Amino acid sequence: MKVTFVTGNMGKWEIGRDIFAKYGLELAQAKMETPEIQSLDVTEVATYSAQYAAKKLNTPVIKSDVGYYISALGGFPGPFIKYINQTLSDEDLLRLMKGIKDRSMIIRECLAFATPDGFTRCLVHEQKTTIAEKSDGVGSSIDKVMILDGFTKTRGASDSKEVAEFWKKSLTLYHEMAKFLISWEAKA
Repeated sequence: MKVTFVTGNMGKWEIGRDIFAKYGLELAQAKMETPEIQSLDVTEVATYSAQYAAKKLNTPVIKSDVGYYISALGGFPGPFIKYINQTLSDEDLLRLMKGIKDRSMIIRECLAFATPDGFTRCLVHEQKTTIAEKSDGVGSSIDKVMILDGFTKTRGASDSKEVAEFWKKSLTLYHEMAKFLISWEAKA
């Protein structure tokens, strides 16, 4: 079975490609802009984008959407992380957290599968992280202040290969999606 992963994020693409290959599934990549509806729910955002791409490309697709939910800030910024990374610096994010003891954050990723006829299936993974006390490293604003569970440095200061391996191990939803696609294809 061949499925198209709609993403321009090479890290996500490599994770998906490598995991799907273990299940004998071929994953093609398409880089295209998809509309992102204004919703606080990453599942709704990913589903809408996947449905759009499946119809536009006329092929089954997978689309990912991610939200970063800071507990002490009422779930801010949620799925609006791209906008936050474009408008707030890492120091701005730390100022928002000044004096706050609960520095926990959840990364919620939704992987949505859609077909041109409108069928969809979504899987969600949640990853615990923490907001650091100080900025460190390179990358986006959030990369410089976010510490992944089990790490001692920010994502931006951590070894990129270690971070990639961490995501390959923790993102079980890619394995779950591959298993779903195999069973779905067998029923079709």
